[in-house]
Amino acid sequence: MVEILGIRHHGPGSANMLRRRLEEWAPDLVLIEGPPDADDLLPEVTTPGLLPPLAMLVYNPKQLQQAVFYPFAAFSPEWQAMQYAAENACVFRFMDLPMAISFAQQPDDVMVKSVPTDPDPFAQIAALGGYSDPERWWEAMFERQGGRSSHTAPEEVFAIILELMRALRSSKQVPESEATLLREAYMRQMIRQAQKDGFKKIAIVCGAWHAPALEGLEARKNTEDATLLKGLKKVKTQACWIPWSFDRLAFSSGYGAGVIAPAWYQMLWEGRGTDAPQSLWMTRAARYLREQGMETSAAHVIEAIRLADTMAALRETLQPGIAELREAAIAVLAQGNNEVLALIDREMVIGDVLGEVPDQLNLAPLKVDFEAQAKSCRLQRSNAASTLKLDLREPAQLRKSHLLHRLQLLGIAWGNVLPAPEGKHGTFHEHWELKWQPEFEIRLLEAGIWGNTVADAAAQKTLHIMQEATQLRELSTLLSDVLRAELTGVLPALIARLQSTGAMVSDALLLAEAIPPLTAVWRYGSVRKLPLEGIWHLLDQIIPRVCIQLPDACVLINEDLAEQVHDNMRALNRAFGILDKPEIDTRWCECLQKIRAAEGAAPLLAGFSTRLLFDKNAISWEDTAAYLQFELSSGQPTAHAAQWLEGFLYGSGLLLLHQPTVWQLLYLWVGQLEDQQFVEALPILRRSFSRFSGPEREKMLLLAKTPQQERSGTTTTQPDQDNPNRAPMMALIRLLLHG
Repeated sequence: MVEILGIRHHGPGSANMLRRRLEEWAPDLVLIEGPPDADDLLPEVTTPGLLPPLAMLVYNPKQLQQAVFYPFAAFSPEWQAMQYAAENACVFRFMDLPMAISFAQQPDDVMVKSVPTDPDPFAQIAALGGYSDPERWWEAMFERQGGRSSHTAPEEVFAIILELMRALRSSKQVPESEATLLREAYMRQMIRQAQKDGFKKIAIVCGAWHAPALEGLEARKNTEDATLLKGLKKVKTQACWIPWSFDRLAFSSGYGAGVIAPAWYQMLWEGRGTDAPQSLWMTRAARYLREQGMETSAAHVIEAIRLADTMAALRETLQPGIAELREAAIAVLAQGNNEVLALIDREMVIGDVLGEVPDQLNLAPLKVDFEAQAKSCRLQRSNAASTLKLDLREPAQLRKSHLLHRLQLLGIAWGNVLPAPEGKHGTFHEHWELKWQPEFEIRLLEAGIWGNTVADAAAQKTLHIMQEATQLRELSTLLSDVLRAELTGVLPALIARLQSTGAMVSDALLLAEAIPPLTAVWRYGSVRKLPLEGIWHLLDQIIPRVCIQLPDACVLINEDLAEQVHDNMRALNRAFGILDKPEIDTRWCECLQKIRAAEGAAPLLAGFSTRLLFDKNAISWEDTAAYLQFELSSGQPTAHAAQWLEGFLYGSGLLLLHQPTVWQLLYLWVGQLEDQQFVEALPILRRSFSRFSGPEREKMLLLAKTPQQERSGTTTTQPDQDNPNRAPMMALIRLLLHG
């Protein structure tokens, strides 16, 4: 006897009906739609510590891009079918087309994907029921505890679903895909094999769409299915358990698993039999919002529940679903603030839950080493983002940094480095944002081709990246990553490659791009106890060449390229400040002098060079004022003067506040501009002033309101208040400072 239990993806109502039916009927074999490649994992479903959400990962070990995830939650019908069979000593198997065959039919470079999806048979039925979304229809009909599904015998529900699928398949106008036909032929063969093996009561747990194709095998010819499956190629596959997460189960994550609200479904599953799950959900939502600093009371909860019940009645459903609960929570608990919706969705709809797989089930060598390293470093994997603050002077925290940097080199961005907060800019501090993603499991498997430990794999992949890299900046950035990961074994080869590549580069800008990453290596080297002789030797080769060649790169270039060179010069100035070497400072000032005085140099760069020279006391204030007066003279084109001024004023506005002569020259220059010249200069001036801090701009506004003779301490032949340009000047300054 065969009973077909057609289901629709994941959901507590479906899982509850399936579990009840299995317990009532007590089959001696359960066949589950899933890949037989993973049959070896089935005895492990009751292993202590194996906690959903989980996924079975089936992959081609020779072509790791070929991989597929089969996710399960505690409320997944397939998971409950496996749990029932394991707990009741019932034989259970997977019966879908093996991925060994599916992979062989696909191109070798197919990307990682989720479990294959079938046509959605419920879209048409949902539309007939007044639902635009079949997920909402299924949730309303079957997933709400206390709904119609709980008042109907499970066998009647499955019979109704089967009848619906018969009608839908018979009315379908488009033929089934080849993949679907192969899958269904293989499933029928698995049922026939089970009957030959002597099983009398066989329960078939499958997607609802396949149910009509699996019934009435007596009327189907075995030879047709055998012919369809004959000669199909196979590849070797492996399978393992990996942790999954609720946000990956959610429909919004891109995997169409039919789980519209995993956290809500989990609460329904855990509270099976609860008369009013909406009350429990709303109470938890209110408690969570209070933890986030919002004011919610018991009265808010009562009113929100009433509103959800009213909306459910208007929509002709027996109980509120997650749609009604969300709307009621926003209207009452959040008082209409839609920004709170993201908080409620994250915690109460999607949920922050990550599954667990015990160590003894992680058998890949690299995976075993990773688990040992993470445990040794006391790093906990979580689907929620968290901040990790490290003091690299502490050996234990330094080990955490090494592990996270090595994983980044392997393409596993468990952690991302954050900018250091105020007061924590020293080389001893490192701040990370940690968030574990389930797909990192497959990347760990992929990384196994490089080595059996995290350190070996990172080192070997680094050498591969080094051979592929052609740009000096790529290599210098890679060197910085390698040193932070403490992969000292690859340093000789990497430094040699840097030296040979640097010797071949003649472009000053390409050379300049390599200096900041190398300087960062130098900066971190002492705290990480790294060998720095090779780094300094490389810098000593590159820096003189940059200082000699950069002035020529600043001449006769357009504004876009000037902006790029300006960024490079700022980075170089910071890097040379970190190195703090007198001989380097001397070379850099000589380079800046040449850029400042070069005929045809981009005005932005000439002005910026003048400012840096003044800040370094390489030119006197008198000379600086003379240069400024010359560049702002009436003989200079307006655009040229504005761009030169932008470079000169870049950064802090303190120069304008503490040098009255600079302010006076700028004041007079703007005052003498014609209307068209003013329009031409205004965008550049606004951009320059926008970089100043708020307090600096406030002080400038006060300074602009002060009469000229009070600012200068002298009496002019023409008082400032009588200056006809004063009114437009004040209007301009207000525009610049307040936008």
